Order: sequence, then structure tokens, then C-alpha cells
Amino acid sequence: MPTIRAGIAEVDFTPEPGLPLMGNFRDDYAARGVHDPLLAKAIVFADRHGTKAALLALDVCMLDRDNVALLREEIGARCDVPPENTLIHAIHTHSAPAVTKKLGMAAEVAPHGARIQDLLRQAARAVVEANRSLADADLGIGHAAEDRVSFNRRLRRVDDTTQMNWEALQPGFDPAEIQGAWSGIDPEMVCLVVQRAHRPVAAVINFGLHPAILAGDNWLYSADYPGYLSEALGRGLGGGFTSLFFKGCCGDVNHVDYRETTQGRGYQMAQRVGYMLAATALQAMRERTPLDVDCVQVRRATVALDRLRITAEQEQWCRNVLAVAANHPPQGQVDGLPDAYFARLRLEMARQQNQPDQVEIMTIRLGDVAIVGLPGETFCQLGVDIKQRSPAQHTLVAGLCNDAIGYLPTRDAFQHGGYETTSGSTFYVPGSAERLVDAAITLLARP
Repeated sequence: MPTIRAGIAEVDFTPEPGLPLMGNFRDDYAARGVHDPLLAKAIVFADRHGTKAALLALDVCMLDRDNVALLREEIGARCDVPPENTLIHAIHTHSAPAVTKKLGMAAEVAPHGARIQDLLRQAARAVVEANRSLADADLGIGHAAEDRVSFNRRLRRVDDTTQMNWEALQPGFDPAEIQGAWSGIDPEMVCLVVQRAHRPVAAVINFGLHPAILAGDNWLYSADYPGYLSEALGRGLGGGFTSLFFKGCCGDVNHVDYRETTQGRGYQMAQRVGYMLAATALQAMRERTPLDVDCVQVRRATVALDRLRITAEQEQWCRNVLAVAANHPPQGQVDGLPDAYFARLRLEMARQQNQPDQVEIMTIRLGDVAIVGLPGETFCQLGVDIKQRSPAQHTLVAGLCNDAIGYLPTRDAFQHGGYETTSGSTFYVPGSAERLVDAAITLLARP
């Protein structure tokens, strides 16, 4: 006899072309068309005691805390799901409209503020509609492994310096100069399945791979490979099935195999990855085990993080770079960000560096299942650490939940340098990510 209720909904919030795309540095940010729809997907869980919690996944690059406050406010005004009990995840597609000023998007976003707020309010409807569809449900959990589509993107050169694996797609790259990767990947996929009448009707799919196969050379709205993953599951399981993709900890993981550069990017590659992951998800769902869930528990914590300091020498470098950029504006690029971007951001960081930041982490317990939401682009090993230390039998860990605070590298990664550990890619002192891991474990251990 089911002891949990679940409601499921999805909302198409695809805007008209013209909004600025987010995730890459471009000369022209305006979207030129629609390749596949952008969706907001939600599951609301309710236990017999009246406690409710919601999962909301949006096909956007990232959401800042102001975006999340607006979404939660809209949810709270339109249904009885407690706003603070909604875990909101940005899947991180680089082919969706910017809804935040982060990543240097302030000037691009400013003219579209009203449209962006309307878009977010429309996305919040997914939780409202899911809450209306609450019905008895059974839950199951499945695990499977896929190690052929993801690669640690921080390469260790023979001289022990760090090179990003996307440089393998550029002329002049020499794989003989690479020893391997500094760290690994997490091949585990975890699927939390909602079923009715013994049939899967929805699943939360947790896997760690950057949805950035479509990059700065694409100008169409798209959900990237998670869109193809959803499409393939719909075909395999029939109409009415909803999949929520919750991106795992993959701040240092992408799809580029530096030893096989012909794979490249584009929609064909996104489809390949999405379909392969769909096959893995189907395997996990076929092998799922039932869950005995009689209560929903939501825990949140605010963690203080010390900010990186910007030295006087760094500030002078910033001013020099911006002086050159004033006469020679940087050109759009498919990967990475130009020095002028970092220069502007570091000057802003210098103004805030003496004030610790306060960031939110969140957990949801459904019996033997724990869902952990972290607010940044967390390195892979940190997600593995949470899963290994979690008191729950099954743990899903997602980044870019309820905020977007930049990359969260491991303490060791700072010693190796590279893109993600650069001031402006990351904003907090070494050890900050480990503080969030410890805080998450503390939340999960609470009765």
C-alpha cells in the first residue's frame, strides 16, 4: 500500500528567439531560433503527515539566489508547497537564455528583465501543476554505470602543469605532452523512479557530465544532451513519462576525450551522449529496487565561506587588461573566457573580499534515499565523497542547486592551477568546497 504521494508536471517555457544565450563568451549573444524546447519539470512529494517537498529542474545554464527567491515566491503564492522546501536545479545547458547577470551578462540581461521574470514565473508553474496532480505512488531506486561519455577535463602535462581538454579540439594540440588527467570521473547513474500501477511515470536522473556539448558556436535554444536523454526515454517508456535531469558533481568533467578529437561538438554528439545515457537509465530503472518511504524530510543550512582575496598586483593587472580591451575588444570564443572578463570580475571581487558569503545547501530525505543540492559547479570527487560518507543507503548529489556561486574545486586542485581554480572562476578560499561537503553530511545525519 503506497504511503507516499507524488505529483508530476512539466512546463514548456521556451521564449521567442532574441534573448541572450549564456555559458560562452560571444560577439553576439542573441538566440536565433529554437532547436528543441526548454522545459521546467517538477515532482512534488507528500507524506501522510502533510510534509511536502518539491524538485524543480529548469533547462537553463544557471540560477542565482535572486532567481531562486522569485521562483520560490511564485510557488508559495500559488500552492501550499512550502517555498523553502523546493530544491531548484539548473541543468546547465549553454544554449538557454541568461536569467542571471552572472558570467558578465549584466549588460546583455538588463534590457530583458521583464521577459526573464515572466519566463521564471512560467517555469514555477511546474511545481504548482505537480502539486495539483498528487496521487498515491510507489518509489524505486536504480543504479547503473556509464564510463564511455565523460572525461576529466583537467589534463596533467608531462611538465606537471595543467591543460584543459577542450584545447584538444584546437590546432596544434599534442597528446604526447599529456600524462593523463589529474583526477577521475564518477560513472554512477542513480535513478529515483516514481511509479503508479507498477509502471514508471517519472524519474530523477542523476549523472555527472557537463551539459556543454553545444557551445559558443551554437545560436539555437536547446537543452543539450539532457534534452536527447529525455526524448529517448520518452520513446522507450511511452507517452506520459517525465524525466528530471539533475546534473551531478562535474565541475571538472565534460565529454571531450583528448585522445579522440574527431568526436567534437554539435547536435550529433549531444544526441549520441543523450541516447547512451538513456540506455543506461533504462538499465537502472529495469533493475530498480522498491523503496519503503513513509516520510519526507527537508533540511537546509547556510554556510559562511571566506572569499578569495585580490592582491594589489592583481588589481593593477586588471586595470592594464581593461585599458587594452577598451581599444581592442575581445572576440567571441567557443571555450573559456577572455582576460577582460576576469579583469572586470576581479575588480568586483576586490570590493567584496572582506565580507564572507552566506550560501545555502539543502537535503531531502525520502526513506533510504537522500538528495543533496549544492550551489556551485562542484568537482567530481566531492560528490563521490558525499555519497561515500552519506548515512543514506542511496544518495543523489547535484550541483547548481538554489544558486550559482562558481566553481567549487577540491583543495588539492588549487595546487595544480587551471581554468576552474582561477580567481573569477572560483570565488572562495581553498577548502570551501570541503566545508560544504561536511555541512551536507551533518544535515543528512540529523534525525
